[in-house]
Amino acid sequence: ADDEVLVVNTDRSGVNIAYKLGLADGRCVGDLGVSHAISDIVAAGGTPKAVTVALLLPPDTEIDFVQEVMQGVEDSAIKYGAILAGGDTKQNPKFAMVVTAIGTAKKTNRLCRSKAKPGDHLVVTGDLGTMLLGTVVHKMGIKTDKTTASILNDALINQNPPFNLGRKIADAKIATACTDISDGLAGAVYNLCLPSGVGAVLDESLIPVNSHLLKIIEHIGARPIQLGLASGDWQYLYTVPEDKLEDLYEMARVIGTRVHCVGRVIKEPLVAIKTIEGLFPEPPSLFP
Repeated sequence: ADDEVLVVNTDRSGVNIAYKLGLADGRCVGDLGVSHAISDIVAAGGTPKAVTVALLLPPDTEIDFVQEVMQGVEDSAIKYGAILAGGDTKQNPKFAMVVTAIGTAKKTNRLCRSKAKPGDHLVVTGDLGTMLLGTVVHKMGIKTDKTTASILNDALINQNPPFNLGRKIADAKIATACTDISDGLAGAVYNLCLPSGVGAVLDESLIPVNSHLLKIIEHIGARPIQLGLASGDWQYLYTVPEDKLEDLYEMARVIGTRVHCVGRVIKEPLVAIKTIEGLFPEPPSLFP
């Protein structure tokens, strides 16, 4: 339509940790690939329409695994309202899948990475570091109760973006910019600050972690900033003006997805972290 733009994203993924640990079958591998490709479509304010999948397969790949992967692909596409439109297979020494997601976005709803403004709040969806904790617990053989194990396993199996909230935020024009946090919070902040020509201050004490995991966090000696900077959490980072913050909180409450302010956008072109001990790096002319 005249008021729409095409939104396209391609992502490559492989066999995920959940499959390697035996927590799920090949369907989680297919879901991972589609979810990650569609994540950027939603972050840009788009609505996914179709996906294509290219499978890179070692010669000894079993057909049952391929069928499971493709069932996961189809189920995931349906979950996000898209269709599986095509694909390809090629022989490769190591398994991988390349997913291209195609969607549309209204021009007025499109969220770029270059529109963050000084004074905007840095807002993340969900909790951070849960996938890292799940990986550490399994690799170290740490014993946990059933609730903790369920939370950690779910984070490893279902690396899905907060799709419904992301679509609502774009439609409501609440945010000025957005990116996903797949590569960690630090990378996400730079992805917004550099194109926007701004800086940011993160507050370690505000980084959200799942309250059920506090004992595990204490046991392994992890800091909030370490959990926030870890990759693997398919959440979103938004920049939100002050006058839109309450609207975002209410929207998230209705949908049932947690959101948290973790810092502010500043006009000075630097990224600083207010750690529990103090500000790092410390620019005294900016922060009293």
